[in-house]
Amino acid sequence: MSLSYPISLTNAVGSYTGGHIIYLFAGSNAGGERAAAIYSLLGSAKLNGLDPELYLHHVLDRIADHPISRINDLLPWNVTLASLTAPV
Repeated sequence: MSLSYPISLTNAVGSYTGGHIIYLFAGSNAGGERAAAIYSLLGSAKLNGLDPELYLHHVLDRIADHPISRINDLLPWNVTLASLTAPV
């Protein structure tokens, strides 16, 4: 039985089955907590009608220059579909 699990954004967000096994191989407790936070954030994006991959691209493009006092603007429920652009 192979324990290697290919992780793609679609699999990570589209199905939470098997996630508990992936966390075993996160490398550390902190790594597992970070993975869970990302899954939660992308799951929230999906529940808010956003494409998780486009949402992640949107956030990563903006977070470095975004003022910390306005970080809530990047949460899934504050992002509109019109503001999302496809990765180049």
